[in-house]
Amino acid sequence: MGQKLIIGKGLFTDNGDALLGRKCRACNRILPPLTEMCYQCFSSDLESIPLSKKGKLFSYTIVHVPVKNFQPPYAIGWIELPEGITITSPIKGWQEKPLEIGMDMEFIVEKLWEENGNEVIGYKFQPV
Repeated sequence: MGQKLIIGKGLFTDNGDALLGRKCRACNRILPPLTEMCYQCFSSDLESIPLSKKGKLFSYTIVHVPVKNFQPPYAIGWIELPEGITITSPIKGWQEKPLEIGMDMEFIVEKLWEENGNEVIGYKFQPV
């Protein structure tokens, strides 16, 4: 049996219950995951912090063109978190619960696809 491959080391907490954003120690700005430098003060003195698990759908698109590992149709959204940042994410459950701008969304970690017998694990958001 294959392994579980996690996309983006340091992208979410070890137990997978939240995305890890970055907080600038110099100016306290909250930044998206995996950011290397603050785009407000240009400091690289950043710490990882868990982000909110809930957000609001800022915008979305339904994609009808296949790309590696994602067959159409699939949804990609921009989720606005209470920390004031927007996260790009695949959206789960959009066909069962039609998407509306401003709707409540929640963070989940799950299998995105299989590759060489291994599960590739990443994050998605889904309607609440």
